[in-house]
Amino acid sequence: MPTQWKTANVSAIYKKGKKSEVNNYRPVSLTCITCKLLESVVKDKIMDHFLTNKLFSDKQFGFLKGSSTVTQLLTIMEYCTEMLETGGRIDVIYTDLEKAFYKIPHRRLISKLYSYGLNENIILWIKAFLADRKQRVTINGVTSHWGDVLSGVPQGSILGPLLFIIYINDLVDFCGDDAYLFLFADDANFFQHFANTVDVSILQNKIDRFTEWTDKWLIIIIAGVPLTGA
Repeated sequence: MPTQWKTANVSAIYKKGKKSEVNNYRPVSLTCITCKLLESVVKDKIMDHFLTNKLFSDKQFGFLKGSSTVTQLLTIMEYCTEMLETGGRIDVIYTDLEKAFYKIPHRRLISKLYSYGLNENIILWIKAFLADRKQRVTINGVTSHWGDVLSGVPQGSILGPLLFIIYINDLVDFCGDDAYLFLFADDANFFQHFANTVDVSILQNKIDRFTEWTDKWLIIIIAGVPLTGA
């Protein structure tokens, strides 16, 4: 892959909070247009493989055609309504993964692509796409020095979001068939219906499995806020 295709000018997009805090900006990579065209072709091939073989988790609602925050909300509300009709309460835990797009280890990502039976030529192309990348920050026409990109997928690229949801695709299965766990990109929430004291240990087991997965795949949890519904 040409070196020019693996360089990016990073634009800092303000998110929230104090504008003087660096962490309150989202870095978006502005990459080569020609490379993006080829990324689109590769993305279509990957999507076709995953959709044909039904490899995507049905609990992932981010970056997939026909899925959105609305469809996720409606699905969760349907589950919760059925549970509350039998009495008891529901505890919900919301989590956020720390800068997950930028911290995905490349070798682990490639190993997952192989595990899903993706065409080897496509995997080798993605490996070249991720390797030896460089980026610099551009603000008001002033640029920083070039820096090496050692991990993660480029946010702002065509392939980045797809590679990310593939990386976390097995999280739901790892947490167990009884885990009411729903994903929207890197945001995860799971809940448990409390009808008796045994359900407390079930929820704790889900939490333990969730953290076991994040430890194994080198993803850090930065938020977990328990909310109780009557």
